[in-house]
Amino acid sequence: MAAYNDLSSAVSLAGAAATDNDSNNMTIDEGNGGCGPIIFTVINNCGIVETRFKVNKTTKMQKVFKAYAKKHNIHIASPGIHFKFHEKHIQPNDTAASLGLKDDDTIQCVNTITINTTTTSSKFKELQLYTNFTTCSHCNLPPHNNNKKLLTCSDCASAVYHNSACQRSHWKVHKRSCAKLSQSLLPLKELIRWNKLFKVMKQQQYHDVSSGGGTKRKKKKRPLTWCWWHPDNENGITSQTLQHTNHIWNVAVEQWNTKDYLRAMEGMQFALEAYQSAWPYIGKGSGSFEMPSDDVVVDVDDGRRRESSGGGDQMKNDALGGGDDHNEMEIEEEGDDFFETSMILAKRLLFLAYCELDGGQIASARQRLVQCISITNTIIYSSHNASRTKNNRSAQSILDDVYMELMLSMEEVESDKILARHVANLAIANGNCCGWVDPMQRPGYMARSTVQLSSVPICPLEQRPIWCNELERNYGRILDEYNNTSRGTPMMTNQWMDVGCGRRGSGHDDHSVVSGRGWKEYVLFGTGAIESDYDAPFTKKLLRQHVPDAVTLAQEGGGEVIFSRLSPRTHIKPHCGPTNLRWTAHLGLVIPKSKSDCRIRVGNEWKSWSAGKILLFDDSFEHEVRNDTDEERVVLLIRLWHPELTSRTVLASQLVQEAIAKKEESVQKRYNPPA
Repeated sequence: MAAYNDLSSAVSLAGAAATDNDSNNMTIDEGNGGCGPIIFTVINNCGIVETRFKVNKTTKMQKVFKAYAKKHNIHIASPGIHFKFHEKHIQPNDTAASLGLKDDDTIQCVNTITINTTTTSSKFKELQLYTNFTTCSHCNLPPHNNNKKLLTCSDCASAVYHNSACQRSHWKVHKRSCAKLSQSLLPLKELIRWNKLFKVMKQQQYHDVSSGGGTKRKKKKRPLTWCWWHPDNENGITSQTLQHTNHIWNVAVEQWNTKDYLRAMEGMQFALEAYQSAWPYIGKGSGSFEMPSDDVVVDVDDGRRRESSGGGDQMKNDALGGGDDHNEMEIEEEGDDFFETSMILAKRLLFLAYCELDGGQIASARQRLVQCISITNTIIYSSHNASRTKNNRSAQSILDDVYMELMLSMEEVESDKILARHVANLAIANGNCCGWVDPMQRPGYMARSTVQLSSVPICPLEQRPIWCNELERNYGRILDEYNNTSRGTPMMTNQWMDVGCGRRGSGHDDHSVVSGRGWKEYVLFGTGAIESDYDAPFTKKLLRQHVPDAVTLAQEGGGEVIFSRLSPRTHIKPHCGPTNLRWTAHLGLVIPKSKSDCRIRVGNEWKSWSAGKILLFDDSFEHEVRNDTDEERVVLLIRLWHPELTSRTVLASQLVQEAIAKKEESVQKRYNPPA
């Protein structure tokens, strides 16, 4: 049978004296170039423990994990290998048999590991748009064949169909939205084009070296970098231009600090005009390679789509700064000026994008955000020694801010909401920016990766907390108290408010996602609640006794417990909650007879409510609610800690403070221009 090596003596604990196996999580890093050994990093709230699960080849690695996943009904998500499940363990006495390993295979592991894994790789990653749509845009049905993907609209990449017949039938409905989506998608396509271009140039980091026996290919000592923004290139961004733009920017900053915001913004736009004009045609390349086929760019002056045509290879070479007179630009080992100049430009582009988004100049802002991403990626991809670790951290921080802003710019425009998935997909491929791991889960704050909270859109019945049974058992008395708030004294009926009306501190933006006759709430715990218990004494006592963390969370301003009433013919549009630190529970109180016409979607899964039953879900996943009936839908809505944080109160408090600080920091960045 397969041999096992006990690594308990070799396990090192970073920054801690003990471990908590119940809260351990594991991530996989394939190591050098995607070949083994695989490194398991077991993380808990005390520190980090590293062990090794050694497999000879990458193909065997995939076979091993897929076999284990199949046996334990684990979901495998793309790209890569990504397991999502709770309280599963690898036991040395059953691993070999379950995975079908041979006698000469060796497994190294600790005795028991709770798993929640993601895959990372040191390889250059492709940036791709989101493709995991699950239902046809025309007939709203899943693929007829489970093994076959739906066909995607080539223009907007956001509508999918079973076949051309579905597409033709849907065209009249889709035509107008397709044109708008296609226009808004152009900056993202340009980012993908740049990434492909950079990959081609990275592959050209080799040159021929003559030797006695002939010619050999040898890697250059320093990496090749395509940097359209760098001074002294052939398209007019000279050192003199750089000095001039710096002067204009500094004058604009002074105007900003004296609260002359409009003139300051105009000055900042003028200061960056040279870079805006240069994007995306120039770069320091050899000019010896073919352009990617999807050569579509945006004209920032009039926003129209332009296709490259004519000119042949010479035009391509000129556009990319190629030709005999323009050799590859290489980053010197001591070239800190390049990184400083690039970081300054990235920060300026990001700040100006903030200003333009706040001022309604959305198309221009998105273009600047894409330019900012290209700069920060170049900094990260070009780093090749330990001295640049600090630069990479700074660049990664900017990437997080840029992708968050780009995603929000899509979500906040009604016609572009679906494009937020594409942005998140790019961010994940770009190094899990913003902490996102699923394009459908993109909250404003994700718990840091070392916490490794499990992510599941809807909690399975068998994994629900015990208190769910208590609330369901007392459904009748809770319903009576809801009816009392609706038909009781004027003081109670006046407590009903429109969601997002601004009368309480939290949820003031929720009104923007409501379409239809209305969405009202009665606050039991949280800002706006009646201090006494006379309105719902039994319900409040029950919650304090069985769901105390929800009450505490509401009283600290991190959530609320409410009676939530959705009017007939009302739609709560797709959106994501603010953080993955908390979950949401719905206890069905008043449910329309036609359940199929009153539903909630979390991630890609639609669910209906049942009276007296609890639906528990992670609202950091994209979700929406439709009540297409002529009846009201009422639930008891409870915000509570993520189940894996319920017993870890110190960590939960730290994460909340971290989230608050992160939000305040993001606000301050919008008001303080970089030098």
